[in-house]
Amino acid sequence: MDLGRQIHGQILKFGFGSYVFVASPFLDMYAKLGLIFDAKGYYDEMPERNVVMFNTMIIGLMWRGMVEESKRLFHGLKKRDSISWTTMISGLMQNGMEREAVDMFREMILAGFTMDQFTFGSVLTACGSLLALGEGKQIHAYVIRTDHKDNVFVGSALVDMYSKCKSIKSREAVFERITQKNTVSWTAMLVGYGQNGFSEEAVKIFFEMQRNGFEPDDFTLESVISS
Repeated sequence: MDLGRQIHGQILKFGFGSYVFVASPFLDMYAKLGLIFDAKGYYDEMPERNVVMFNTMIIGLMWRGMVEESKRLFHGLKKRDSISWTTMISGLMQNGMEREAVDMFREMILAGFTMDQFTFGSVLTACGSLLALGEGKQIHAYVIRTDHKDNVFVGSALVDMYSKCKSIKSREAVFERITQKNTVSWTAMLVGYGQNGFSEEAVKIFFEMQRNGFEPDDFTLESVISS
């Protein structure tokens, strides 16, 4: 932290502090160190800001639970990109505001922005927490019309959402369609069986996972033991 401040001080001393491409890394540094008020002060002093700086600031604010401040920044930004929207959706979900995350996802669609795997992952997690099966299915239908329909990260999020909503058949169908399964997707399936009282199936998935060459991590092992 001290080294970072020293470097920043030198940057300011030589007059480069107002350059946008210089400011973004320092905002990121302050945010990751938890010095959100230092980051916010630096951000407010910048004569020119870009969307990268904004996204960095939003991430830092959301990490600290400063949701209302994040909203003010977001709605005050003239130019947003897909990362801006995804950052807000993810931040709302992580701060226990799942309903607002789903609503913002709908606004993102209406605004014509492109979603990535992180957008879908966050909003599907929010649907699972809300037990909003209907909305989860709508988002699944939307996923199918995009390039992310075969994405293992999105597929795992769908498995998790259907598991939490107790839609067993839909979860199994999604899992079977994942062509490049990984530890996360296998674990999502295993946990889903455990959450819904299918202990025997959870153990079967565990051994099938190993037969397919995937080594279980600590979370997977804890899940199968608790099943």
